[in-house]
Amino acid sequence: MAEEGSEAPNDGTEPVDALALTREETRRTFEQQVQRLQEIDAKAIEILKANLLLIGILVTAGSILVQTEFDVAAFYNVFTGFGALLLFVSTAIAGVTYNASNLRGGLDTNDIERALERHDADSDEEFEARLLRSYGRWIEHNARVTAVNDILVTLTVLLVVDALAYVVVGAAVGTAGLSFPSQLVVFVVVTVPTVLVTRRVYHMDHLGYPAEDVEVDTFSGVRLSKGATRDEGFEALRRMLAGPGAPSESAREDADE
Repeated sequence: MAEEGSEAPNDGTEPVDALALTREETRRTFEQQVQRLQEIDAKAIEILKANLLLIGILVTAGSILVQTEFDVAAFYNVFTGFGALLLFVSTAIAGVTYNASNLRGGLDTNDIERALERHDADSDEEFEARLLRSYGRWIEHNARVTAVNDILVTLTVLLVVDALAYVVVGAAVGTAGLSFPSQLVVFVVVTVPTVLVTRRVYHMDHLGYPAEDVEVDTFSGVRLSKGATRDEGFEALRRMLAGPGAPSESAREDADE
């Protein structure tokens, strides 16, 4: 016999509150999105600090070497110049990544006042349904923000690696004393595989949805780590760069039709 005040276990005969389960799952998804964006922001800040430190070290070392009798002219070549450019771009993107975070969620003052005014007219179920729909929009917006930030932070990391690789190759070319035409040939030979490898690494962490059994009714889920596919992320990035009045891809397709 169950003790007084204890809840009897659910043996499967009690009805399941679908709205309550949905509310719990959406809140958990929203919290995971916030946590993921905080991780991306923290990573961007660490990369920004590391890049600024590396730039400071390179500038200081270059200024010291210029004042010595060591001939550093050969090390100022197309490779070291391009590597410095990639490092600068990586630093700029890291700063943009931190500033691009724009989460959406929660109820503002107007929402609370409107909910209080309509409390007598609306039932609890209607308010909960409205809140769930709001959660869905917040999650969709935050997924686009996550996709944009993931693209930016991934580019930041890859550009740092490529920049260091070009600086190392530039030092080797400077030591070998190659002529400028020879440097251009080596630059092309190095750049082609670097671009291919970078592109492969950029896309290797993006897998499509697994094949689902057509006889099983399931939910597709939200891409918590990446937010969306790369194409969807680039579309969100394009809209962010174009401004608030830029039409979406779906709106432009409807206009073409």
